[in-house]
Amino acid sequence: MKTLLVAMSMMFGGAAFADGAIICKSADSTGACAGRQYCCYSGSESDGDKFCKNLGCSRGGTSSCPTAANVSSCGIRNVKLQSTQPKK
Repeated sequence: MKTLLVAMSMMFGGAAFADGAIICKSADSTGACAGRQYCCYSGSESDGDKFCKNLGCSRGGTSSCPTAANVSSCGIRNVKLQSTQPKK
């Protein structure tokens, strides 16, 4: 049973990394989000809107933060930008 719990925590542990993502409009996004498809954030959607707007993401919709290697994102998945995330 203990092994099962450890395996499950390893599988789902990364799911808590980001609470969501804003889909960035590629033509309108600037700054750190220029050319990026998603802006990942942690916290509420309104906090994510503010955070991603400050990074230059022009909102096109909402999504969960993608984990695929071929998807380009800005926000909390970008280690350089983690320190710019708004405080709660």
